[in-house]
Amino acid sequence: MRPLLRTLEVLSVLELLSIAVLLINLATVHVDGVASVLGPLHGALYLAVAVIALLGRGLMLRTRLMALIPALGGVFTLINVRKEARR
Repeated sequence: MRPLLRTLEVLSVLELLSIAVLLINLATVHVDGVASVLGPLHGALYLAVAVIALLGRGLMLRTRLMALIPALGGVFTLINVRKEARR
């Protein structure tokens, strides 16, 4: 797998995990410390995925655009990156 695709895959998984933890925290105990730490981390991961997808060479347009969707961009990017790795 190309390094660009691997980087996007790892960042997408981390973004997905961060939003999952944030949503679980919101739905259950709502610990402010978790939100204050993971909120900015999730935002940074979202921006990293979006910027790398937009500026990366050789990516399909679908991968670039799906990376920009808030909250679900990590999932869509992960799916598209795996499709691109197979082609």
